[in-house]
Amino acid sequence: MPLKFTQKRIDEVPTPSASGRVNQDLVSIKNEMSKLAGDMVLEIETGSEKAVRSNKVMITKAGKELDARWRHWHVGSKVFARPIDGLKSRARRKAP
Repeated sequence: MPLKFTQKRIDEVPTPSASGRVNQDLVSIKNEMSKLAGDMVLEIETGSEKAVRSNKVMITKAGKELDARWRHWHVGSKVFARPIDGLKSRARRKAP
């Protein structure tokens, strides 16, 4: 089903919540990522295999906020992450 868009005046819609909540998991991942040494790998124990995907998404999001690309993978319920070397490029080389 396609999305349906309408435009309304500001007084016709409900106000946003004022809680201003911050995802504490994302903040803690960003802190750990910024402290990680270049030759180290970050290991995150998720507790369950169902939480692996959300942790990978948070690693990607935190990496974008830190202006760095990260490679992540998992084994069981553990997620591993390391920064991608800036010299390596994923671009394909042109065929001769």
